[in-house]
This record gives sequence, C-alpha cells and structure tokens, in this order.
Amino acid sequence: MTSPLAGTTLLARIALRTGWRSAAAWVIGLVALFLATGQSLGALYDTPAKLATYSASLGDAMVMLTGRVAGLDTLGGVMMNEFAFIVSFAIPIMAIALTCAATRKEEETGRTELLLSARVGRLAPVTAGLVVVVGIFSLLALALWAATFTLDIDRGGAALYAASIAATGCVYAAGTAVLAQAFSHTRTVWAFALALAGLTLVTRGIGDTRENALTWASPLGWHGLVRPFGDPRIAPLLLSIAAAIVLGALAVWLAGRRDVGDGMIDSRPGPARATTWRASRAGVTVHQHLGAVIGWTIGVVALMSLYGSLMNVVLEAITSNPDLAMFLADTGMVVDQVVQMLVVFTGFLGAGFALQSLAGLRGEETSARLELELSTQRPRISWLAGHAVVVAAGAVVVVAAGSLAYAATTVMALDEPARFGSIAAAGLWQLPAVLVFAALSVGLFGLAPRLQTLAWAVFVVAVVVSFMGPTLQLTDAQMRLSPFGAVGDAPSGPVDTTGVVVLLAVILALVAAGLVGFRRRDVPRT
Repeated sequence: MTSPLAGTTLLARIALRTGWRSAAAWVIGLVALFLATGQSLGALYDTPAKLATYSASLGDAMVMLTGRVAGLDTLGGVMMNEFAFIVSFAIPIMAIALTCAATRKEEETGRTELLLSARVGRLAPVTAGLVVVVGIFSLLALALWAATFTLDIDRGGAALYAASIAATGCVYAAGTAVLAQAFSHTRTVWAFALALAGLTLVTRGIGDTRENALTWASPLGWHGLVRPFGDPRIAPLLLSIAAAIVLGALAVWLAGRRDVGDGMIDSRPGPARATTWRASRAGVTVHQHLGAVIGWTIGVVALMSLYGSLMNVVLEAITSNPDLAMFLADTGMVVDQVVQMLVVFTGFLGAGFALQSLAGLRGEETSARLELELSTQRPRISWLAGHAVVVAAGAVVVVAAGSLAYAATTVMALDEPARFGSIAAAGLWQLPAVLVFAALSVGLFGLAPRLQTLAWAVFVVAVVVSFMGPTLQLTDAQMRLSPFGAVGDAPSGPVDTTGVVVLLAVILALVAAGLVGFRRRDVPRT
C-alpha cells in the first residue's frame, strides 16, 4: 500500500523547478528593497542625536498601517518601522500567491489528479507545497539577515527580526493552504485569503492604535510584539511558529478527507436556465467579474471606514506630541496631510482589483475556454474590450465606494462635515492612476500574454515609490513618475492636471496596443 506521503520529495522538486522564477522574484525584490531602505536610513540617521530626532518626531499617523515598533532610538528600530509597511502587505500577499500556485492551482488544472494516478500519496501534493513555501520563506529570512551585515544594527535583533518575518509568512501560507482545501477554485481561495489578510491588518491596526489586547489577534501583531530591537520577546515568535504548524497540519488533514478537484465546501450550482441578459455576451462578461467587484468593494469599504473612524485618535496623538507641535501650523493642515497619505490606499486597492481581475483572462486562454468562445464567431476585439470595460467600471465602483466611505467616517470622527467633498474628491482623483494599471495589463495580455504578470511588478514599484520615496531619498520629480504621484497631492496640495492628462493618454495608447495585438496574435499563445 502506498504511503500517504509517498512522492513528497519528488513533488517538492517539481514545484521548485516550475515555480523558482516567481519565488526568486519575491526574494530578490524584497531583499533589494530592504538593502536600499537600510542604506538610505543608515546615511540619514548616522548619529545618536539624529536617531533621537526620528523617535521624537514620529507621530501615530502610520501606526494603523505599520504597527507600533519598539526600539525607535536605534537604527534597527528605525529600519523595522520604515520597512513595516512592506512587511504588512507584501508578506501576506507573497504567502498567498506562492501557496495558491503550489496547491489549488495545480489541482484545478488537473495536474494533481494525474500525479495521484501514479505512486504518489494522497497527502503528498499539499505537503510538498507547504514544504516548498516554508523553504522559500526560510531563504528570505537568511537573505534578509545577511543583508543586515551591511548595516550598523544589533546582530541578535536582526536575526530575531528576520526569523519573525519568515514565521509570519508561514502563518499566512498555512492559512491559505487550509482555504485551498475548503474551496475548489483558485480565485475563491485568493478572495478569502485576501479578506482574512485584510482582517488581520485591521485588527493589528486597531490594537496598536488603541494599545489594547486586539494586537494579539493578528499574526502581524505577533510580529511587532517580538520587539527585536527593543526588549526582545520570544513568546510571540513561538506563537507564530505554533500557529503555522497547527494550520499546516489542518490543511494536510483536510486534504485526505475530500475528493480530488473539489473542496470541503461545495460550489453553489448555477440556475438551470439563464436569463436573456445572462445568456448575452455582455451578461456573461459582467457575471464573470461581478463576484470580485462585490467582494473587493465590501473589503475596501470596511478598511477605509476603519481608517476614517480612527482619524480623531490619530489627530489627537499627533497634535499632543510637543516635538511635532512646533512644525504644525494648524490642525487643518495635519488633517489634509494624513488624509492625503491614507486616501491613496483607495487607489492601491482599486489597482489591485483591476490587476487580479484581468489576470483571469490569461487563465481563460490557457484553459482553452477562450478558443471555445471565439469559435462562436465573436470578434476578438469585442471579447477583450468587453472585459476591459467591465473591469474598469468595477475599479471605478471600488475606488468610489472606498473614497465615500473614508470621507463619511472621517467627517463623522472629526465632526467636520464640510470636509466631505474634498476628501471624497481626493480619492476619486486616484482613478486615472488605477486605470493605467488596468490598461497596462490589457496591453500586455494583447501583445505578450506570458508577460502579463509584469503589470504586478510595475504596480509594486509604484506603491513603493509612493510610500517609501522619502525614505529612499527620491526627489519629487522621481516620485511623480509613479502613476499615484502623477495625479497630485489632493487634498493637502493641488491636483496635477498635466499628470492626469498624460495618464489618460497612456491609458488610451496601452488599450489600443492591447486590442490590436490581441487581434493579430495566435490564440492560445503558451
């Protein structure tokens, strides 16, 4: 009788051989960004006096996003605080992407079932996937720790910091593996995993902002509680490791108690007959993206509502800091600056929705469903343009809903209803930047579909430039190269109408290139 784990080593080697490029991109990208950030901070804060200035002038505006970091009077603490934004978002997404690719995606394409027909144990695929992802995060931790040798920071604290990042990633990876056993479609696993990651970000933000026990409800909170550069604690790190082991064991246990290709939760069957609208080409396209629009809209509204509701707490923390008070002309300026810093998140999230939705077009092509649909004499341009229009409309809904929710909760928290229009408008001005990334994805799909994922790389660079530009010592002109910077600084500054016009021209050019390229290239192109 074949062991349930038979073939695990072989499958792990196959996963590494087929997925090493994406893993390498994640590791190299994060380490390079870590090095750039560290070198920049090392040059900026090279004396104890400068470190003391950083610690004294830091308000609570970013605690919702980065958590509360200990040891800010050391270079290591400053480094951890500045890099915390990347850890809060990139590590969960990296874990979700790698785990989905190694588990549910393989099963959804039918390759897992083919392997199980040979002498491969039933539990080997999910076990191999988890082993590979844990190995990648371990490699990331070693690389980050090695990078700290270029900085003048505590070596023990650096090792604890790198280990905590890896453990946090493993928690999200194991959680995603559990979801991969529950649901039968990769897009559903992604949706629920992102929702849970957002929930952990929110709980950590509330807990750290209000300094209560809610921080302990989030893996990101455990990462901050390790405090590697200020009164280190091992217990939160051990909690992360234990949670990863328990969730990983649960995923393996569930894998042996479901049918191959299915999830523990059955997919809801559709209606026996389609309505006239649902049977139309437009109806099919809208239905394909409707679930993602609803899910992303609910998530963005919830997140931005939270940020808005905590504005009074943030404002009070900033204005009550005597070291900051001397730099502030009035509270109105502070509100505008904090709003400008947070409202850009509607743009980030809207672009994330657009890129994830349009990435599904490549799946339609590689699964041969696109060929079948085009065989009904549907024009290629009509098919791609239809998806582009629906996703663009969905992005508008996501950004508008998030902006209105943020504006409404902010004015209620501050009791300043007159600010509603300016805050909502600031969010809506992110739309040209959002649509640039949608257009880039369409253009790459039409011209070079295998390179469509490069749109995600450009998006990540734009986010890093927008949030870490000052830390990386980028000039204003360099930061304007990011689509999110090109739209201006509303409401704390003017809208850059020239930048908006340029973005609109880029959108039209990219979409046109994608449509023409798709009309002329082979389908499928593998």
